[in-house]
Amino acid sequence: MITRRLARQASAFSQSTPWTCPSCTRAIAAPSRTTIASSPSRFLSTTRPLFLRDVPKLAHQDRFTTDGIPGLLSPGGFKIAWLDYQRLMVEKLNDLTAGEPFENSQTKDLVLRFARDPLAASLFNHASMAHNNNFFFSGLSTSPLRLDAVPNVKESLIDTFGSIETLKATMLDTASAMFGPGFVWLVWARDLNNPTSGQAGRHGAWRILSTYLAGTPYPEAGYRQQGLDTNTSNASEYKGYMNQQPANAVGSFGPFSTSAQKQSKLPPGGTNIMPVLCVNTWEHVWLRDYGIHGKRAFLSDWWNCIDWSVVEGNTPGEAKGQNTWVRA
Repeated sequence: MITRRLARQASAFSQSTPWTCPSCTRAIAAPSRTTIASSPSRFLSTTRPLFLRDVPKLAHQDRFTTDGIPGLLSPGGFKIAWLDYQRLMVEKLNDLTAGEPFENSQTKDLVLRFARDPLAASLFNHASMAHNNNFFFSGLSTSPLRLDAVPNVKESLIDTFGSIETLKATMLDTASAMFGPGFVWLVWARDLNNPTSGQAGRHGAWRILSTYLAGTPYPEAGYRQQGLDTNTSNASEYKGYMNQQPANAVGSFGPFSTSAQKQSKLPPGGTNIMPVLCVNTWEHVWLRDYGIHGKRAFLSDWWNCIDWSVVEGNTPGEAKGQNTWVRA
């Protein structure tokens, strides 16, 4: 995205006087004020934002700020990972959207809107990171509800993974093996091919999904899911990833997926991927409290701090065996 601004205001130009660009050696004709006023800007504004986002307040933020997240982060660690970092994302978003028609849009809406716009890479990255980071911290609590207290979710997870220990090991191993920052998600994948199938009325299954850097889990965002670790992949592997046809359930999140083509089967506003839980593997989250070798310890502590009441609230009805309407 172009971020450079003119060093002189439009009022300083004169139609009769050429202006020499400080970084050039040639003189260029000064544009008229009418031309300048009518030229559309692209995510640039010299005015203060009309709408100012602020860091959303977490349900237990006051306690987190004074005492840290029990069993996971110290007050200093929480300050870096949430208060400072999230403010950085929000302030950057305010600058990037200032004066634009979408300046008051929610972060997820910005993610979906600009995922396919290569000129909006910076806007997408900051919006997606703000959304992902908020999703991660929203799943934590001072007194987290245990999974046994939400038997409908626990039973559904066992239907897919066989046991909770398998889910835990797979999710933590995936996050630990990530070479570089990102997020690991637990998502409910709706079965759009056969929406009336499934155990106990569940029309889909649980999946573990990795997104690197500021990638998003939402399939509506297309290729900005960033589902491949480019740090450990060569050019041919990347090309194959971009061109692959889905061969199994894990690959069904790609840009050529059958489920994406059948999105119209869902009710208006619906999606075939529903994230319910994620863990943030960015180093600034865990490095202060756990040290250079502490990633695995951080992940193990995170699992014990999950508030499963939040996960249950994020879980769609059909994943819990409840009847829901799906357009045929």
